[in-house]
Amino acid sequence: MRPVFIILYLSLLGLYLFVETGDSLRRRAVNKILLSSLFLFFGQFWFWTNGYARGWQFMALVGMFYACMGDALLLFSFGAGGAAFTVCNLCFIGYTFCTLFFGGAFPQALIFLTVGLLAFFGIFFGATRSKWIDLGEKTSLAFFYMLTVALHGILGVAAAVLLPSAHTILLGVGLCLFMIADHFLAIYKFRTKNKRALRINTSCYFLGMMLVALSFSVLP
Repeated sequence: MRPVFIILYLSLLGLYLFVETGDSLRRRAVNKILLSSLFLFFGQFWFWTNGYARGWQFMALVGMFYACMGDALLLFSFGAGGAAFTVCNLCFIGYTFCTLFFGGAFPQALIFLTVGLLAFFGIFFGATRSKWIDLGEKTSLAFFYMLTVALHGILGVAAAVLLPSAHTILLGVGLCLFMIADHFLAIYKFRTKNKRALRINTSCYFLGMMLVALSFSVLP
């Protein structure tokens, strides 16, 4: 089933990159919701059929569900979509934290967290204080959201490096791409309306979620 999923998903992603900046909201909505439904359906199917059924692992299912919800809501409301993605991020933080903790690798992951968070704080405060990105009254909300996406990206990379397996590598790379995507979305929303930044955001996010879904197609 993996080849079918990948071919269909990449075909829809290529089409979405073409219609995303067009004038038809209906085409964007249908294309985007189909993409999101694919990673949600296949990710959950593989989750149930490949033995990912411990209590804490259900956070990944909830995370994928809220990512799909966020994609739909963003078509109509940036705030509502952001709220859904915040829940998604918190779920992936919980999942990657538990993966590291129960794998016995969390003490070593603190090194990744320290370095990653220092880089995040430096970039965020450097960009906002210099007004390279002007968030205005949304600075606090943006900081909290970007912190959540940075945390699951950092923890995902830590899991891939410290507990290498097909699952953690796919998951870690996927969440890292998700993190990168949101940085380009911030650039698009608050710095420039350059369509290239939007396409990079879309490509990184949907490729990342494809890898997250695929990570559950392999045994834990």
